[in-house]
Amino acid sequence: MSDTTRPAPGELSEEQAREYASKLRSAPVEQVVTEVLSSLLNLAQVKLGRRDARLLIDLTGLLVGHARPYLPDDVTDQLDQVLPQLRLAQVQAENAATGGGPEPNDLTEVPRPPAGTGERVAPEPAAPGPAPVPPPTASRLWVPGRDF
Repeated sequence: MSDTTRPAPGELSEEQAREYASKLRSAPVEQVVTEVLSSLLNLAQVKLGRRDARLLIDLTGLLVGHARPYLPDDVTDQLDQVLPQLRLAQVQAENAATGGGPEPNDLTEVPRPPAGTGERVAPEPAAPGPAPVPPPTASRLWVPGRDF
């Protein structure tokens, strides 16, 4: 009897794994990064309205920012169009969601934007403080809600 070990169903043989690793090693990085970004965007789209969709969108934005110099212009142009649309769709889906709680397998809290990205975080509600001091009346700048 020979000791030929066969891989379990769904598993790769050692030879298949080596062949796959060789293909991955020789794949252009632009292709790999584009596929990763595409996967993140597709997952975010499927999860719109959930807390984890926001995390996927933020991760995509960070990766695009870091990988931009290494990606073709047509890919970055598409990403620059898709990301803001996806962010808007996420906000709309969050506003339309009912219940307010996380879905099964969703994050337990809303992710904060990554540090250093320039995105503003909505401040936590604070205790009421002193009334704001009105600006001097010498200003001729029209500000909504302020009478002259």
